[in-house]
Amino acid sequence: MKYDRFKDIPEFTSWGSYHCNVGWGFIEQQLESMASPDGIDLDPDFQRGHVWNEEQQIRYVEFILRGGKSSRDILFNAPGWACNPPENPSPVVLVDGKQRIEAVRRFMRNEIPAFGNLLRDYKDKIRIIGPDFVFHVNNLTSRAEVLQWYLDLNAGGVVHTAEEIEKVRGMLKEAGV
Repeated sequence: MKYDRFKDIPEFTSWGSYHCNVGWGFIEQQLESMASPDGIDLDPDFQRGHVWNEEQQIRYVEFILRGGKSSRDILFNAPGWACNPPENPSPVVLVDGKQRIEAVRRFMRNEIPAFGNLLRDYKDKIRIIGPDFVFHVNNLTSRAEVLQWYLDLNAGGVVHTAEEIEKVRGMLKEAGV
């Protein structure tokens, strides 16, 4: 679509007004506390399947444990979130972050290692201050709004291919690192 004025360019859907930092050890507790009386849907029908393989999950967990700043935002929708009681009771829905949250939950359940160890094999605790996750909650009221938000978040980028990443790894090796 062509726009002649910047002010005519439609803005992306807001991420909502509520967010909270969630530490590794509190993810399950936070998910439970966020669930509405109708539950929490971590696998809604519009989401792709669990497409990250175990190696990708491990790499993500290791990235975050090293202090990775990007990809820590997890986005939910909960109609009526700001109302007590909610005006339109319905499940809280995970809109973005399914692969990431599942990788971290698997690490916390000792199902996958990070840096060669399962969680239970580490001799100390995960830092309290550090690589937290940020849970954002929006309160969109219609399915169409939620679907548009999902498309806003996921239809624009292009994932690097394995070949593109290997090219840069080769360049790094050539640089003597």
